[in-house]
Formats: sequence, C-alpha cells, structure tokens
Amino acid sequence: MGSAENAVFSEPSCDATLTVRRWSIADWLASESDWSRLLARSSADALFLSWDWLTLWWHCFAGDLAARPEILAFYRGGDLVGAAPFYRRRVKRGGLLGATSVQLIGVSWRDPGHLISISEYLDIVATTAETDTVRRACARVLLGERTWTEWVIGFTAAGTQWCDVFAGSDLGQHQYVREVDPLVSYQADLSHGFDGYLRSLGQSTRRSVWNLRHRLARQGRVSFEPLAGEEIDAGFSDLNRLHQLRWQQPAFAGAALEFHTLVARRLASRGELCLSRLRVGGEVVSVLYDIHRGAQQYNISMGFNPGFDGKVSLGLIHLGYSMEAAAERQVNTYDFLAGSGRHRDYKIHLSQARRNLSCVQVLRGHLLPPLYRWHDRAR
Repeated sequence: MGSAENAVFSEPSCDATLTVRRWSIADWLASESDWSRLLARSSADALFLSWDWLTLWWHCFAGDLAARPEILAFYRGGDLVGAAPFYRRRVKRGGLLGATSVQLIGVSWRDPGHLISISEYLDIVATTAETDTVRRACARVLLGERTWTEWVIGFTAAGTQWCDVFAGSDLGQHQYVREVDPLVSYQADLSHGFDGYLRSLGQSTRRSVWNLRHRLARQGRVSFEPLAGEEIDAGFSDLNRLHQLRWQQPAFAGAALEFHTLVARRLASRGELCLSRLRVGGEVVSVLYDIHRGAQQYNISMGFNPGFDGKVSLGLIHLGYSMEAAAERQVNTYDFLAGSGRHRDYKIHLSQARRNLSCVQVLRGHLLPPLYRWHDRAR
C-alpha cells in the first residue's frame, strides 16, 4: 500500500530503517484495520484520531475546503509504526495574506467560514516507542518541501514536544515557529464510582450536580432518557433547538450536522453513542451528546432550556445523570474537553484533572515569518 515515493531515515539503534510512504485517499480508506491496530499501540487519542472520526470528517469537510491529502505512513521494515494524517489547502490569514497551509485532518484552524474546531488532542499516531522518532521524521519530510508556507499542529496536547522537534531543526531565518491559542480541557475522575466522584466535589458543586435533583422533581416527573440509534435525528433536533435558545445558533448545522449524524449512527451500532434527553413533566429541557470509547467518555455538546428554572442548573444536573450512567459502565474518565461556559468556567469545579492544549504554527517564506515576528513582539 502507498505510493512509490518513499524516503528512508537512518536510525542506527534500530534493526530496520524507518521509511515513509505517501498514502493516497484510496490507500487511507483501505487502511481501517491497520490504522486501528496502530492506534491501539499508541498513546494517541482513541476518539479524535480514530479511523472513523477522521475519515468521516474528510468525507464531510474536504470538498468545501478544497483540501488535498498529505497523509504520511511510516514503516519500520514492513511494520506500520506511525501515521501523520495531514491535508493541504489554500487559506488567507488576516483576510489578506495568502498561504498554502498544511494541517491535521480533523480541524480547519481559524477558518473564516466559522467551521467549528470539532477535534481535540490532535497529533500524529505512532507506537509509544516510536512517537518521538516519527515526529522528527515527519518534520524532516515536510520541512524538506517548498510547496507550503504554513504548517499547523492544531489543538494538540503535544505542543511542547512539537516545539522541541522544531527547535532541533535547521529552520533558517525565513521560517518562524509560534505556539498559540492556549486552551485547557478538563476531566472528571470516575475511577472510584459515582459516589466517590461526588465526595470529591465541593459542597456547592455537589449540590448543583446531585442534591438539586429533588428541587427539579417538584416541577414534574424527571426522566433521564438514553436515546437509541433510530432516535438520533430527533435528538439532534432537540439539541439544536435548545442550543439556539441559549446561544442564538444551533449546535450543528450544514456539514457539521451531517458529520455528527454520521458519527452518531456509526457509533450507536457499536454501543459507543451516549446521546440523552432530560425530561421534566414530559418536556425535553436538556440534551447531552457524549461518546463512550473504552474507559473514557467525551462530552461533545449539550443544550438546555435557559429559561426553565433559575434556581437549578439543568446542564449540571444532566451532566450528573450522564456521569452516573458512565460510572456504571466502568468509565474511569469523563472528559469535558476544552471551552468554558457562558458566564463562568463550570468545568473547573467538576474536574479533578486538566490538560493543556495549544496550536503550533510554522511559517516560512520571505513575507509571513517577519510579519508574524513583528506581530508577536508588538503584543
């Protein structure tokens, strides 16, 4: 599999040399089992770097982005030990500066068309033992080309490692590396069960997540309803309606709605979709869209009626129900992902761990590096 255009990297400490092949889209679409085995041998994120997530993202967004694949597969002998799922497209930065941008499949960084960043923890996928080697080899391949002017590692938890790779490269005066757009993602520890999790919370947060269920019940019968696969469309319709009430826009529309609908249907067939409604007195007042993968559950999106009752937080109560159900499924980590609430960063109070994310941008050419250097120094 792969094109005949290969590069060889000498690693004297290893029994076989490291080679890279460029995968076509046809190669990639035929690689599901190879990709899944590689992901299982890696420390890469099990959802956002899965074959399902990335290939469906490509199916839904690549056409509108006029994107071209730049997928690098790294082999040690005949063994696939790493993959770098990049793509290439033309962009304008600041509305004026044209650039040929190389980015990781799963995100369109700072897209002026407001294409939501729907993937986090992006990186290359490589066996644990080969991760640093594959990052360096990937940098050598792309830095050896002259066909791009911007390379972005978007929304990654490995920003420091990538900056170290570039610090060890001979970039020259016409290239500039910057780490930007810091974010924090938050995780709740469910490894001691839901009761153990509740005991770890502050009194006020525990009251909002658990104790106020009784107050909510005074408004009518409360039911937490996990949705089946045939209810996905109705669930997303409710999610968009409630999101519109609070944020004046739907959670997902256009290609993003198509993407999440396809993801949800595929994962529902595997028992990994955790889409749920919260009803009070028969009325749908909150919808939560989660994905369960292994011992981790990801909170992708949520929407609730902001005008229902100011004395309870529907969102926190619904999260409590979802985390309780997750703990019963032996989920150890409930990931709230990055982003804050409208008025306060509620995730800080719900979590016991956090991860720092950033975007690493490499600029090259005679125009972009000096302009961005000047911009960064002037801030």
